Order: sequence, then structure tokens, then C-alpha cells
Amino acid sequence: MFGNHLNLKAFWKCLLCSILLITQIDAAAEELDIQYETIENNQLVGRLWLPDTDKLSPAILLLGGSGGGYENKDAEWLSKSGFVVFNVRYFGSKELPENLVNIPIEYFNTAVNWLDNHRLVNKGAIGIFGHSKGTEAAILTAFYNPLVKAVVVRSPSSIVWAGPGWAGFNESSWAWEGKPLDYHSVGLIDGAIWLSRILRDKKLIETRQMFENALGDKSSVNSAILPVEHIKADLLLLSGKDDQQWPSTTMANMLVSILEDSNFKFGYRHIAFDNAGHRPGSLSKPDDTFANGGTVQGNIEAHNRTKVIVKEFFDKKLR
Repeated sequence: MFGNHLNLKAFWKCLLCSILLITQIDAAAEELDIQYETIENNQLVGRLWLPDTDKLSPAILLLGGSGGGYENKDAEWLSKSGFVVFNVRYFGSKELPENLVNIPIEYFNTAVNWLDNHRLVNKGAIGIFGHSKGTEAAILTAFYNPLVKAVVVRSPSSIVWAGPGWAGFNESSWAWEGKPLDYHSVGLIDGAIWLSRILRDKKLIETRQMFENALGDKSSVNSAILPVEHIKADLLLLSGKDDQQWPSTTMANMLVSILEDSNFKFGYRHIAFDNAGHRPGSLSKPDDTFANGGTVQGNIEAHNRTKVIVKEFFDKKLR
């Protein structure tokens, strides 16, 4: 869409770098009760969180969204719940691709295999927790890697969306064996409106409608549907009904319909929280670029329930 506009490309690059920097600053400022180990090698980049036990534990691969940063708060409470947690980054650092474009699913497979062979992990007890854009990677990884036994997707997508920003508008976010996976992108007009709001420094931008409009293109959507019915793992879907970043409840219901129609052999459950937004437990601040959605009380309740429900799910499926 924007391929011939160099100034616009520069803007998107600057914007993406700014978002990543803000995410990293926020994460660094968090007060954490337990420590993590930084993993940086020629294969993986991430943070490994270990529970306070000498016993072998189940492991969770934690995948954040399009911000590109770490999910420290989620990693901390999951680790305190007795899981080894590997929160990997998959773009936006010097060891990784610059943009969320054609990220190889093999990267996440490597992370799963690495976890399964870790000396503190109970072999064969691997789950994935994906948030937002990371839910696409979570389902795709479970599809390609049978070691994954349980999957949680929070604020999920039902399809492979194009990569965010100028770099990814006409590119798939994910690839397998060097080939981009089929994807769907938002419309030209909606994309231009979104861009104009950012250029005018608007705050609390609601992008939900843009994605809802794009979901109306059934042909393109169908070609980009995530292969959820083919994973060999139990699935827990969590969404906020007032998600203002994208229609996660609608997309979760799309996935459930696919599972129902395919006579899925594993367990699945969708919990949609009233008065909750894109990230339950996180409230929109006046200077945020994008709106979260939900009410104060609704987000708090959804966050607290999420921690209990997710722990129970992983305990049941992985222990």
C-alpha cells in the first residue's frame, strides 16, 4: 500500500521504534519479586523465569503481542504458580528480525524443543500462552509442534493478519519453511484513517472497527484462517467483550465454531469477560496511543479471574 512513499516508510519505522522503546522502558520500570535469566544465543532471545522449587515443573512458552517487548507481569505470576516460563522475543532486537514480517514459526518450535530439554522441566509437559498478536504464533506453533499439550490465547486472532506498520502492510507476519503464510490485511481506507490519526497525534485510538470491517471480506479471511482444528492440544480462549484494539471475542467465537464443526478431539473453552478490554488488568492512560477498552472494575475482575482460570487449566493439562 505504501511501498513507494519513502517519507511514509520512514515515519512507520520511527513509530515502530518508538513503540518498542516505550514498551521496553515500561517493562524495565516494573517491580518484580523474582528474578529471571536472560537467554541470548544464536537461536533464541528471551527471559527464563524459574519457580521456587527443586522439583521438575511444567513449562510455558509465553508470547507477547505486536509491541515486541516482554510480558514481565504475566511471566512473574505464571512462575509463582509453579511453572517454568520462557518469554521469547521474536522481533525488534539486534539478534532478531527488525519487523514483525515473515517471522519463521520454526523459531517458536526451537523454543518449545529447548524448553522440553531443559533440566528443570518435566519432559512432555509444555504449554503456550499467547497474547494478542502472539496468539497467532501460539496456534501455529501448536499446529506444527506436537510437543505442545495445552494452549491459552488471550485477546486472540482467528486469522493470520499482515504485519503491523508500514513494513508489514502487504506482508505476512509468519512464514514456514521459508514461505510466507497466507494472510489478510485491513482495508486501504481504514488504514489511511488510522495513519492520519497517528499523524495528528491522536490518543486512545480505537482500532477495533478497522479489523471488524476487514473481517467482512470472507474470501480473504477464509484463506488466512488459523489451523486451530488441527492442533493436538487442549485450548483455552480468553477475550474482553469491550476490546477496543480488535474484536477478540468475535474472533474467539470464530475459532470455537471451527472446532465445533470439525469435531475437535481435544478440550476447548471460551470465556468472554464483560466490561473488559484488550488486556485485562491494564487500564488505558490518557496519553496512550491506542485504547484498551473495558471499565476499571471490569478489567480488574477479568485479570484476577484470568490468573485463577489459567493456572487451573495448565495444572490440569500439564501436571
